[in-house]
Amino acid sequence: MTELRLIFFTYGQFYLRHKGLLLLFVLGFSLGSALISAIYGLNLEASQRYNESSALLENPVTHFIKPQLGEKQLSHTVWQNLSRQSNLKMEPVLEGRVQLEDKRWLSIRGVDLLKWVQFQGGGDNESEGRKNQQGRLFETVFLDPKVITRLEPGAPQKTLTIDGIQYRISPMAGLGYQALMDISLADKLLNANGALSFIEVIGMDEARAQFLALEIAQTARLESASDQSFDTLSGPFFFNLQALAFLGYIVGAFLSFNAIKLAFSARKKLQRQLYVLGCQQRRLTQAVVVELLCLGFISAYFGALLGVSLANLLVTDVGRVLRSFYQLDRSLIVGLDYSMVLLGFALNTLVLICFLGSQKAITDSYKRMAAIGVFVLSVIGALVLWQYADSKFSALMLCACVLMVFFVITPRVLKRTFSCQWPTQSPLLLWVKADSQTQINELLSAVLATLMAMGAAIGMQVMVHSFSTALDSHLQKRLSADLYIRPLVVTEQMERELKESGLFDKVGVYWQAPAQINTKTKSLGVKLISFGNSALYHSHITLLNRELIGPQHIAGATDTQLARCLVNEPGWRINGINIGDTVELSQGERQIECQISGIYYDYGEQSTALLVTTSTITNAQFAYEAFGFSLTLKPEQDIDEVTKQLKDTYGLESSQVSVNKTFKAFAKQLFENTFQVTHALNLFIMLIALFGIWVSFLTLGRQQLQPMAILQTLGVTRKQLFWSKLLQACLILGVTTLLAIPLGILLGWVLLTYVMPIAFGWSMALVLSWPNILGFCAVVLLLALIASAAPLIKLIRRNVADSVSSL
Repeated sequence: MTELRLIFFTYGQFYLRHKGLLLLFVLGFSLGSALISAIYGLNLEASQRYNESSALLENPVTHFIKPQLGEKQLSHTVWQNLSRQSNLKMEPVLEGRVQLEDKRWLSIRGVDLLKWVQFQGGGDNESEGRKNQQGRLFETVFLDPKVITRLEPGAPQKTLTIDGIQYRISPMAGLGYQALMDISLADKLLNANGALSFIEVIGMDEARAQFLALEIAQTARLESASDQSFDTLSGPFFFNLQALAFLGYIVGAFLSFNAIKLAFSARKKLQRQLYVLGCQQRRLTQAVVVELLCLGFISAYFGALLGVSLANLLVTDVGRVLRSFYQLDRSLIVGLDYSMVLLGFALNTLVLICFLGSQKAITDSYKRMAAIGVFVLSVIGALVLWQYADSKFSALMLCACVLMVFFVITPRVLKRTFSCQWPTQSPLLLWVKADSQTQINELLSAVLATLMAMGAAIGMQVMVHSFSTALDSHLQKRLSADLYIRPLVVTEQMERELKESGLFDKVGVYWQAPAQINTKTKSLGVKLISFGNSALYHSHITLLNRELIGPQHIAGATDTQLARCLVNEPGWRINGINIGDTVELSQGERQIECQISGIYYDYGEQSTALLVTTSTITNAQFAYEAFGFSLTLKPEQDIDEVTKQLKDTYGLESSQVSVNKTFKAFAKQLFENTFQVTHALNLFIMLIALFGIWVSFLTLGRQQLQPMAILQTLGVTRKQLFWSKLLQACLILGVTTLLAIPLGILLGWVLLTYVMPIAFGWSMALVLSWPNILGFCAVVLLLALIASAAPLIKLIRRNVADSVSSL
């Protein structure tokens, strides 16, 4: 132990003298685990969102009691009957929207704040001051500080005016977009008359749940907290983020690898001195292993902290996407969890094991055999998965096979670039060529990290551009009406008046009714959507086979045949509803059957939706929600005059009337928000790769002192030396960039052909934007050259005498 203690003391003194090296080592490892910790933290927080009740108490919610399909609220009678059961622990929740004094809308959530008083130990002997404080609690509106800032950008707002009454505001971090208040105040503001949005059930087992489900079957429905729509719909979203984060960790692992190499190259002389002074090789090895494990743990901790910060920066965009598309019902705040540190430590340890294994001498013939074996297995795997990939994991493995093929090809292409005949006789350029052949192996980790980061970024760029192109075409036809109006109350009389006004060629509606498809094994929640009572009103829908929609595709039921309906693409791809199937739709006790007659594109929708006529919904007596009207003007009508007439006639505000162009722009912006998180992650990965290039050239610079000193003594100027080394870096990075383009296109093709249909249920054509791809490559290449030039400048400015003395 004395020997180890002395070795550790020596290592400590080394790091005290080389603080920058220690910082670089820890930073390299921390960046590697930060990205995966951020996505892991978001996923963990989303999966544990019901560990607290809506009243923010440590009561894990296991079930929800919700209204029957087609109903929006639970009657007060349901709560009265259930609250009499002493063995049932529940919390009522009321949600809605209220209009503020400035005409803006605020989402509110009412909970039983009396529980806060009970948990604080309120009793019969409490003081009058305490009672007044509790009274103010029930008249207080709690808001997230970000919402308070958005409501009043200037000075912090202390009161909120609703229906002419002022309520005190209290900031509370983590509430998200909803205001929290006592349920009595929410009931008053929403005029709910005792009705509830849902009831949270605390700590109920499955046996009791089955009994309760039968008990309330006629008035409400019981859902498990683990079976919410969000958990089903958000799975592909988090899967893709985790895959991208893991890719980022691999890029970070290359950076960590370089950081370890830099630290060890700086410590070689120290290790030799310790050995000469009598330290056993076994003890030196043990000290290095313990040192690396300690640094790996410290780096994992700092990586987790950085990941938490990154996750909370992303949570605004992630939360908006999850609420808009995946029905998230809680705000997310990511906190540090011990599992993040353990995950980072495990991954860092794996990198360290790979580094220690790489220190063993391996013959060139064995390396060639291993490379050929990996290449052959990757090609065979890619061909097999190309034919049979049918799950998210197999699609991800196909991406991995493509990456491995390029990992094997890239070093060979680089070596071939510098081993072929160059059309020059310049001694300096020939030295650059010869020197590059020996330096490629030293730069290989940075080259592969850059290749992977650029390939992933280009692949994502190809996917986003293809999706944007498909979405433009989709919206061009889907939003074909001239005007869209959303009155507060949609009535049949208003529909008749619009049709009889003589201003419009076509007046369509937008109805939506929740329902269930009942099969022998499960019940699947679906949305019934209708734009009118015939195929004419659904002509803006695009079928997968590009046929025009006619009565053979969508029609109401007759005496001789069932109602005909269309299923959206996610319902076909993900849930297996196919053309010719007869589905039984139910909403409570009401049921109807319809036959699937076609499949239509439905970008942006992941849940199953069926397109039916309005008569199908009304004949089944399903409860539905009418959102508004789509209006197609007659050719001679002026859109501005008609818009003004609609506002005056029906008292509509500007926000309730949207022209075609505005509605399309809003819809496209909504979808583009879904890729903001992906772009942020890609940027972070690219920064890690550029940092890795800087570290690699910093490491290489230490090994270049001898040859550069010789060149300078032979008369090569600093300027010539700098430009020759920059040319070397440009050639290496340029070849890497050229290889990253086909890699990115292949990854984009895999994402569009396999991942999108399997995970999201959407199919679309591959569309390349060469200006965007080439522009991105040029920017990255320029940044990479700057990153590689920074260590060179410091090296070139070194005094020639010092360089010669070190030979």
